Amino acid sequence: MPDRPFRLVFLADIQLGMYATFSGFTADEVARYAAVGMRVSAVPKVEGFEWDARQYERAVTLIDRLRPDLVIVGGDMIDDPNRDDQTEAFLSLTARLDPAIPMRYAPGNHDIAPDTVVPTDESISRYREVFGPDFSTVSAGPVTFLMLDTVVIDHPERAPKAWADQEAFIAAFLDEPPPTPIVAVGHHPLFLSDPDEPDTYWNLPLVRRRPLYDRLRAAGVRLALAGHWHRNNVAVHDGFEMVTSGPVGYPLGDDPSGLRLVELHPDRITHSYLPLTE
Repeated sequence: MPDRPFRLVFLADIQLGMYATFSGFTADEVARYAAVGMRVSAVPKVEGFEWDARQYERAVTLIDRLRPDLVIVGGDMIDDPNRDDQTEAFLSLTARLDPAIPMRYAPGNHDIAPDTVVPTDESISRYREVFGPDFSTVSAGPVTFLMLDTVVIDHPERAPKAWADQEAFIAAFLDEPPPTPIVAVGHHPLFLSDPDEPDTYWNLPLVRRRPLYDRLRAAGVRLALAGHWHRNNVAVHDGFEMVTSGPVGYPLGDDPSGLRLVELHPDRITHSYLPLTE
């Protein structure tokens, strides 16, 4: 019987505290979000992060059952980067995962940017103290993951050295790629439909997106994983698959909360979205 494939669980947008942030909206506010394609539920105002924590607990339970070789969190672990209680709760819930299952992190804008959009040298340093490197490579079994800080790529204006350092790191790695397949991982998707699509809040700016995409393609990268959109989306362009995965936490579309199971076979990579249910 053949060995089972290498299994990765990818988690996006746990975002402890988001449910409370999006609670208590009026009908007009719900309609305004709907007008820009974001489904927000009209629920009474709540405080805290009980709802989001419950979703993450379900994810941890499912991961323990799946027994993956690696877990990667694709950013937005918390909703408010200035709330230590959210970070402490996230780390406490994460500690319930079997320690034999390794976990790595890529930062989201709610983790590393003090205004949840633009990171600074200080906020990047704080993130690194809690979660480790904001960009790196992770070699695991038959695959190497290129972990990107897409928040800095999105908005480098207040952290130019952090962007220059990451750009040099990416170039050095992709100029001499390893013999194993490379999967790129970050919070923001490069694109949702096409590498040359217009800039939006949901993708990376074209001025930095296209050079990065071209470098990835030249190095043989064929799969990238991201979150941020709080919905599922798969865009394939010239053999490159940009997978945007739905959230563990609060959805903004029709897809339920869930996680993504990625399996690396000798001749292919497959992935499926597993909803978090009762």
